[in-house]
Amino acid sequence: MMFDTFIEQLTQISLIDWFAMVTGIVGVWLSIQEKVAAWPLFILCYGAYIYISFRSGFYAFGGMNIAFVGIATYGWYQWAKPKSQDTGNGSSICHLPTKNWGFIATFIACGSILIGWLLSNTGEARFPYIDAFATCCAFTAQWMLSKKYIENWLFWILADVVYTCFFYIDRIWPSVILFTVFIFLAIKGWREWKAISSNKASN
Repeated sequence: MMFDTFIEQLTQISLIDWFAMVTGIVGVWLSIQEKVAAWPLFILCYGAYIYISFRSGFYAFGGMNIAFVGIATYGWYQWAKPKSQDTGNGSSICHLPTKNWGFIATFIACGSILIGWLLSNTGEARFPYIDAFATCCAFTAQWMLSKKYIENWLFWILADVVYTCFFYIDRIWPSVILFTVFIFLAIKGWREWKAISSNKASN
């Protein structure tokens, strides 16, 4: 029965949904390889998800993707900048500075509470605080990716696990597969970026 539902959902996926899935997966893959081409693909992916979100009535998710277009544009600019050995801005993989962890923790905690409260007051949101937590993790991950902080992959994993659970609860199998792929790609990105950082430190 579940397999029949999965096949039926696959046949009903529109071209823009496929476009969003493909550009998202290829964009993540290219970002692991530190390719600037990842960013225009992210912009296309987020643009597609803006349409998909508002089409489906997921306005918070749509708003997040609107913001992601701006962050992705910033990331494109950062990664395209000439490398500077003095600052490493936008050019070298590195760890999140220790001083920033407090800000990140405060942003996620406060953002989860505030956004969760706003979502809960709509009367239509499901798991509003968990949804808000995943949204804040995704925002954090996107910003970290633009700065090439290794820890971005950990926050992508957190966000993607939550979204995968949401889609599993609703039995939206194509999205379950898509976000499961994102989780494995994030694990791959975490391992590869850590290895690159370790090699640079030892040289």
